[in-house]
Amino acid sequence: MLQLKPTITEFLRCAVGDGRDASFWYDSWTEFGQLITFLGETGPRQLRLANDAHVLDASRDGNWALPAARSENSQALLVALTETPAPNDCNGRDSYFWRNAAGDYRPTFSSKETWEQLRLHSPVVPWADVVWFKQNVPRFSFIIWLALLNRLPTRDRLRGWGMSVPTACVLCSNGTETHDHLFFTCPFSSELWGFFAAKLFPSPPTALLASSAWILTHSQPHTVKATAIVKLLFQTVVYHLWKERNARIFSASQSSAVTLRRSVDRTI
Repeated sequence: MLQLKPTITEFLRCAVGDGRDASFWYDSWTEFGQLITFLGETGPRQLRLANDAHVLDASRDGNWALPAARSENSQALLVALTETPAPNDCNGRDSYFWRNAAGDYRPTFSSKETWEQLRLHSPVVPWADVVWFKQNVPRFSFIIWLALLNRLPTRDRLRGWGMSVPTACVLCSNGTETHDHLFFTCPFSSELWGFFAAKLFPSPPTALLASSAWILTHSQPHTVKATAIVKLLFQTVVYHLWKERNARIFSASQSSAVTLRRSVDRTI
């Protein structure tokens, strides 16, 4: 039995009715998918059907009308067509069906289900629920997501790319600016995070990944509201620290710890 590699065309199938709409070569209307792929570039010449032919063009008087096979694949197609009814006006128009997540073909299209089948699934990271949750603020989630992946353009990364930039943290003027330093080894950021987090749960850690794990350990059903608040707080603090860091570098403006604390408080 012939084994075919999965292609994007397998997500869309055509059920032939009168054969007037379905493309003979480019629609997936047989078990072989796109026939132009199955038979190759010489297919139209082998079957004496133009590239723009419709399925109806391969029939005559209600029967299939194709020349003798000239290759193994064309022979397989002719055999398959012996069990496939030829186009007929009584069958109505050709219909198209999309494959859903269960592998069934339905007349409705879902971009979500199609994308879930196309994309490569990676293991869920342990901090996913700290980044993406019902009450999240998208711009905050985006920054915390980059921070947890160590993908923000911190000074250590910029120097790694060959850029000539200072190494010192602009928030505290001590230590090299890295993700670990900014969140929350830096005294400035540590004070801001600790001031708010300690009001919700005891002994908040002063490291980014450790903080995300700490939040999840307090995610209990009876503390749903508190958990949502501490997640928002976590994201808000990281967002404002990154925003303050950029303002000091690019705008030469500087907010005090008290001012930044008020900004976080208003945002929450």
